[in-house]
Parts: sequence; structure tokens; C-alpha cells
Amino acid sequence: GGGKGDSGTPGTKLYVGNLPGDIHRDTLETVFKNYGAVTDVHIMTGKSKSGQACAFLRYADTTAANNAIAAMQQGYEIRPGEGHIIVKLADGPAGKGGAGRSAPY
Repeated sequence: GGGKGDSGTPGTKLYVGNLPGDIHRDTLETVFKNYGAVTDVHIMTGKSKSGQACAFLRYADTTAANNAIAAMQQGYEIRPGEGHIIVKLADGPAGKGGAGRSAPY
């Protein structure tokens, strides 16, 4: 397998982790559209032992993606009491956190 199944501007795709296992796409869109136009949301559930989900989310442009990352670094709980979600670039320039495993998504 392999190949590039992902067409989009580098730096616009975000990884969102530490999500509740029953998170819905519209919930994520509602939260993240505050920072710019969300063009795609892909939620992956049932893979972690903790029961938590993660998602990949794509913005129309890098400015929106960067704004979302900056805002979420202050700490944001999608569901109060369940801990801060993790938001970082899923692709793009291999900078901090870019080394190591590469996701097939």
C-alpha cells in the first residue's frame, strides 16, 4: 500500500487527541470553526485502551490551523473534567514532534 491519499496544503492538517470516546464530528466542527474554515474531520475511535478517541481535522488554510493550535495550547477541555485535548500539526514541516512514527492517514 502507501502512496499519497492525502491531498491538501501542508500545515493545514491537525491531530486532535485525548478526545472522549463518544465525540461527534459536529462537536469538533463547532469548536474548531471558531478559528477558520474546517474542510474535513476524521474521527478514529476504539483503538486506545483508555477508550479515548483521536481525530484528524483539516483547515482551508495554514493561518486557521496555526490559530487553533495557539488557542488550544492554553488548555481546552471539550468535556469539562476529562482533561485537556491535544492539538498539533499532523503533517507539514517536520519540526518539533514531527520525528518518529508517521501516521498512515
